[in-house]
Amino acid sequence: MTKRALLVGSNFSAVPLLFALKRRGLHISVCGNRPDEPCHAHADQSHFIDYSDPTVLLSLVESGDFDFIVPTGNDVAYMSTTFVAEKLGFPRFDSLETATIIHTKQAFRSFTEQYDIPAPRSVRLHGDSPVETGALRYPLLVKPSDSFSGRGVTKVFDKTELADAVADARGNSRAAEVVIEEFVEGSLHSHSAFIKDQEIVFDVFVDEYCTVYPYQVDSSNHPSRLSETVRSKTRAIMARVVKLLGLQDGLIHTQFLSNDDDVWIVECMRRCPGDLYGSLVDQSLGIDYADLVITLLLGEEFSVNPRFKPPLFFGRHTITSDRPSTPFSFSHSIPSSDVRIAQLKTTGKPMNSAPLDKLAILYARFETQDEMLKVAPDFKTFISLQTMQGDLA
Repeated sequence: MTKRALLVGSNFSAVPLLFALKRRGLHISVCGNRPDEPCHAHADQSHFIDYSDPTVLLSLVESGDFDFIVPTGNDVAYMSTTFVAEKLGFPRFDSLETATIIHTKQAFRSFTEQYDIPAPRSVRLHGDSPVETGALRYPLLVKPSDSFSGRGVTKVFDKTELADAVADARGNSRAAEVVIEEFVEGSLHSHSAFIKDQEIVFDVFVDEYCTVYPYQVDSSNHPSRLSETVRSKTRAIMARVVKLLGLQDGLIHTQFLSNDDDVWIVECMRRCPGDLYGSLVDQSLGIDYADLVITLLLGEEFSVNPRFKPPLFFGRHTITSDRPSTPFSFSHSIPSSDVRIAQLKTTGKPMNSAPLDKLAILYARFETQDEMLKVAPDFKTFISLQTMQGDLA
């Protein structure tokens, strides 16, 4: 009898996960309240529900006779799926308590402090609690505890800017909870680790850049320029996190800052990162990132054999704008003979400003690391966006 899987989420970033499931011959249902999103077009069955309400998702799963439930690349999907998994006993999911520690900035900062894990110093504000920064040194970053893509994040340089920043962060938090942390100077990177029996069995490092909206990654490259010292230190930190939390098999994806040989953990997630992050690694290494995620979630035998050794030099850029517009087209002058474009919008469809929207994601291959590292941090300068309102550089 054909086994049944429910994919929780339906946008473009979930498509690689859906096709990894299809290759296994599963009956695939997709849920999400946007009928226009692409995963519905490939599903055997669609359920147009709001999965941000975990009880609604629970009702669907209870009535659906699913063998597997698969969260996609956003925190809401992951937390709702974890809630259902705990209620119904689906294997290879962390407890809801553990998932909350990882996916909520307030709880994660408490965890890093408790176990002396290197991270920016912080204070947490609950509800309408008074704004206190204690001994934190300016500049500070004020963040909603439970948002993503940099929404509601503000850098403040003195106390006079704090109240407005906190109000903005609370307005972008479903729980009205805020984290205030010291701003750390350093380069931004990510670490995707695949864990089996609480051991890291495969991992990759990526360099990341925020070039349009200051707290949303829009450019990246693989392989990373990081030294082996920093890689080893980050790997050891995350191996300790895995043990402390007793994490189930699967992916743990981490953003961190590095300065010389120092490392600060910014945030972690057990879901897939969004914006087709895995496709950058796929094209550089010749692997299937989404398939590795599904392999561990379904409890299959894990193995990975990159086709490209050493890796190919690839950069990735998400095309966004700092103002709302109606795109007509875009062009690029990236110095690469191999540029691949994943188009996300059609001509004439309005586009909001970053971090709320995006036009396309492109990947460029370079012949050398130097060429890659020269272009990747400045991808946006090689893009010209033509709009119905006039050209935007």
